[in-house]
Amino acid sequence: MQKDPMENQPWYKHRHVWLLILFPVVAVIGGINMFYQAIKTDDGLVSDDYYKEGQEINSQIHRDTKATTLGLSGQLMLGEDGKSIRIQLNKMVKDDLVLKLMHPTRAGKDQTIILTRQAPQFYVGKLENALTQPRWQVELSDTTRQWRLKAEWKISDAEALQLSPAL
Repeated sequence: MQKDPMENQPWYKHRHVWLLILFPVVAVIGGINMFYQAIKTDDGLVSDDYYKEGQEINSQIHRDTKATTLGLSGQLMLGEDGKSIRIQLNKMVKDDLVLKLMHPTRAGKDQTIILTRQAPQFYVGKLENALTQPRWQVELSDTTRQWRLKAEWKISDAEALQLSPAL
């Protein structure tokens, strides 16, 4: 009877041993990576002041109703530089406009800019940072916060974004 040449070798030269060691090592490395990601990133999905935001819903509905009553709508266009914003409304309003660009999950990426009138129904403004993320919540209102227009913006679309009341 012949002896198996693998029997006399040390344990670390057997492939089956390394296969058994591989799975726990991968699990430990994956756990360390997940722990690092949990500490490094901020979970922006949960609002710190959710109760106050819930109470403000009635005032938001009032602003949407006011925009519907005024018959407002508009188009938002992004300039080729990725920073200039142009808005054309269907009706004339008296003040400058406030544009809020809100990231769905990361509040730190939100931007608010004041748009100034260039023509009777045409407003322009400049963003601080170019929009690198593909999806944004857009809210347009007057400076006195009497009305608002909303939309979800997917920047990959080449056409202008249509803004309308949220009702």
